[in-house]
Amino acid sequence: MPRPLLSLLALSALSSVLWACSPTLNWRDVDVGPQTRAQFPCKPEQAERTLPLDGTPMRAAMWVCDAGGVSWSATVLEVGDPARLETVLRASRLGLVQRLQGQEASSQPVQIAGMTPNPQARRVAIVAQSGEAASARAEAVFVARGLQVFQFVAMAPRGAPADWAESADTFLGSLRWP
Repeated sequence: MPRPLLSLLALSALSSVLWACSPTLNWRDVDVGPQTRAQFPCKPEQAERTLPLDGTPMRAAMWVCDAGGVSWSATVLEVGDPARLETVLRASRLGLVQRLQGQEASSQPVQIAGMTPNPQARRVAIVAQSGEAASARAEAVFVARGLQVFQFVAMAPRGAPADWAESADTFLGSLRWP
């Protein structure tokens, strides 16, 4: 066998071994806004768009990736008016419930160092009840800092790996402000 072909086959075999050894979740720090960081289990794609929320168009920056059979996302909404923070937090949470055609299985207040205190800051578990997403489950955090609302979501379809909830805890607990 010619030497270049042998080298090419060896390189191909090595890359296959390395690919097989790569972790399903490859955690990394990601900037999700000014002085805002979070841990993602995959390299997210970033997009910006305007979303209608509670009848008002808002600029939204989004980071999204899929890994381990779960979708991971962070959305940062620019509110503009401090009097609307509570309304936007609630509308963001209820909008996710509606998009999943589900209901909140649990909802509890959340406190993260550096966040702007708000009674609508919540950690929720949402269970989809019907449609294509039936039996899907989402774990999410909704908080504000200054005039921004942060929505972090880990969404697992039916049949997701059993340990996805532990990874969701890591993801949702990683939001921090230096």
